Amino acid sequence: MRHSRGDPSPGRRRLPGPVRFLIRMVSTAMILALTIAFLPYVTRWAGRLWPDPSRTERVSEILRHELKESARLETMTVDDDGVLTATVQAALIGEVQRVTIEYTYHASIGVDLEQVRVTAEGGTVALKLPAMEILSDSLTPTHIDRQDFWYPLTEKRRDQLLSEEREKRAQAALADARNNPEIRKKMTEKLQRLIQSWIGADTWLVTVEMTLPEEET
Repeated sequence: MRHSRGDPSPGRRRLPGPVRFLIRMVSTAMILALTIAFLPYVTRWAGRLWPDPSRTERVSEILRHELKESARLETMTVDDDGVLTATVQAALIGEVQRVTIEYTYHASIGVDLEQVRVTAEGGTVALKLPAMEILSDSLTPTHIDRQDFWYPLTEKRRDQLLSEEREKRAQAALADARNNPEIRKKMTEKLQRLIQSWIGADTWLVTVEMTLPEEET
């Protein structure tokens, strides 16, 4: 028996039309998904091989402007309660003053973005970040207990005690933040998201590198 060209050969069955259509749809979707997934890497690779100095310079200017406008980037906050106790001793008499102050302490820690150094070369914009710092903080007394009959507590001494305690808390909070890898990671990720929103599609064409200060590495 002879077979026409349009007939399936013996032993082979042609898939039904709906099945063939489904396979084509799935294949097309997979190719499209892979293209979308790898496109950023391809464009970044192409941008590194054939960098555009004018684009890099434009991106660096955008970043300088936005960093200056944003001014500060908060990385973490500290909210804590504490107690400070101070005494005054007098010769022959002994303790003549004891002050106990309960307080709440709040601090905002982050980076002064105006201090970020921006340089552009080839297809790379380099950002050198300053050290994290206390952006703002406050220490608020909630209760003061005084035993100062012989040597009354003055307003000046009270303010001095609060100022010294605030400085201690600030230095401790800052040291914890600078030595915490998770906080540094959070800071860089937060800044990366900002950069992407500032430069848009150029994110895939220009490499932006961030360097942390030596004391935080």
